[in-house]
Amino acid sequence: MANREKFIITDEMIRGAESYIPYVDKLTIVAETAEACLEPVDRATDAIATETQLPIPQFYKERSGAKQFFLMYYFLTRYLHVEIEAAAWGDEEYDYYASSHIFNQLERFKSGDAGIKNKVFDLLYDYKQLKSMLEVEIYDLKKTRNSALDRLQDSISLFATPENVAKLNELMQKNLGELEVAQKKLAAKRGEAKTEAKPADEKPTEA
Repeated sequence: MANREKFIITDEMIRGAESYIPYVDKLTIVAETAEACLEPVDRATDAIATETQLPIPQFYKERSGAKQFFLMYYFLTRYLHVEIEAAAWGDEEYDYYASSHIFNQLERFKSGDAGIKNKVFDLLYDYKQLKSMLEVEIYDLKKTRNSALDRLQDSISLFATPENVAKLNELMQKNLGELEVAQKKLAAKRGEAKTEAKPADEKPTEA
């Protein structure tokens, strides 16, 4: 990124930009992006799920920076028609365009040519609509996944099958067995400690 020149938005680029993305396309972008903006936060649940190989219901939070990461890609490719392969979009590409402060560049066009100025206003307004739709979808998806009632229903459904009950029983038996072995080892060590602490029998010496 250090060797690349700053990304500059030109008049020509704005004239050729899209000032409106169709509603259906916005919905598609939101649907493909919202889930990738969430991540699990309950590590204890992760450990149980790994041990039992059961899909334990999970708590989720929004991934910091994920929303901005995806929105930048769609802003560049869908509004400004910058050719960027999805597979090539990563941290370095994001930093390159973000460090060029493209939104501040667009703001500066608001005081210039009337046609360019109007196009920028329309473009940024439509982009804000896309951003708002994504934020609502992320919030609703997170709220649904973290709903106490939904988690309870998922848990009931999860443990209702004989197969899953058998897996949990197997795990409990394993843990109980390990606990029993540990207790026996501890008892043996205590017995050895008492033996070592007991003074040896001494025979009285003859006068």
